[in-house]
Amino acid sequence: MGKLLDFRRSFILKLFFLIIIVMSSAAFSFSPMTVSIGSSGSTAVMTYKVTNDSNQQTAVSIKVTTRVIDETGKETNEPADKLFLVFPARVVLKPNSSQNVKVQYRGPATISSEQAYRVFAEQLPVDFSKSTSSGVSILLTYVAALYVTPKNAAAKLVIDRAVGSQKDGRPGLDVTLKNDGTKHALISNPVIRINQAAGMPALEFTGEAASAIDGQNILAKSVRNFFVPWDAAVQGAAYEGTFDAELD
Repeated sequence: MGKLLDFRRSFILKLFFLIIIVMSSAAFSFSPMTVSIGSSGSTAVMTYKVTNDSNQQTAVSIKVTTRVIDETGKETNEPADKLFLVFPARVVLKPNSSQNVKVQYRGPATISSEQAYRVFAEQLPVDFSKSTSSGVSILLTYVAALYVTPKNAAAKLVIDRAVGSQKDGRPGLDVTLKNDGTKHALISNPVIRINQAAGMPALEFTGEAASAIDGQNILAKSVRNFFVPWDAAVQGAAYEGTFDAELD
């Protein structure tokens, strides 16, 4: 039994190192990962850099999609080919080389609020060698954030509703945050203040209590739902309050 366990451990370690070797020999990089561009003219163009860090030739495909995040945080993407020109959309990179790729927004020049998109850079399953491989194939994909942002855009987060609820048997608040602004809001150090009876200070939820909100991204004109633990919450009761945070 001991020999069998040793064999399994040895096999797993060998497979692990094989995967690392394959990844390192087929790696590429894509940058930048988050950018905002304008909606017209020279400001509506972004140049990305695709770099082949390996000693093998590799092919990469670049595409742009829409980006919608629902109340639960689930993101959906649809092709945005009619709104963007990507040139070149596919590149073949020699070992240890790089190439620039231009992404140009060609949608409406006048937009009232920021529009969110994704840029996917995906390694294509193309075998440039004539020899047979080990059978382990790993494809890499970079998913970048692209925003088309009007001038003077700004985020504005408010508590749309806060209702007493339970999650996994624990009482708390179902808080719906709404971005009434014209720009996405990447949240850090959130503070929820719930109003109490007249003459009493607002009850603050920060740190661990608001950890579900910390680091989240609420797109312009979108809403997100979060659960905030609170032992004194009355199930079904509606609460009023304010929201504050550092926004990027």
